[in-house]
Amino acid sequence: MIKISKAKPQESQSIRQFEQFIWNETDITSPYDIVSFVTYGYVFLAKDIAKDKDKIIGTIVAIKTKDNEIRILDWIVHEQYRHTGIGTKLYERLRKEIGKLTMIAYVESDNTASIEGHKKLGFKPTKKITDPFFIGDKKNWLIMKRE
Repeated sequence: MIKISKAKPQESQSIRQFEQFIWNETDITSPYDIVSFVTYGYVFLAKDIAKDKDKIIGTIVAIKTKDNEIRILDWIVHEQYRHTGIGTKLYERLRKEIGKLTMIAYVESDNTASIEGHKKLGFKPTKKITDPFFIGDKKNWLIMKRE
């Protein structure tokens, strides 16, 4: 049984570890930033409570911008649970929380699975950019928007 719930501050480091595991990167978010996202943003978790009530199998992390839009920072589902509707459920829970605010997601332009998933959820590509996070990366990204 999959449970979608709002993250608690004490789950912050577990979320960070989940991100690091999925992307095999250590510097996804700092140990301090993720707590702020959980406390002041919108962070929801998916857990397979039938198997392990504490193990995160998916997450969505978002913040509200000064323009009153919701920026999606992370949308992750563990590989074993992809294509089961968990990603959609995470977005539905976020939508329930934010109402009709516009959502914006940055998606790597070669990540066709994420692009197609966002399109199924009503997102439209609006712009192609390079290095949106100003880290000197030459990868291309799509800005996808759902009104």
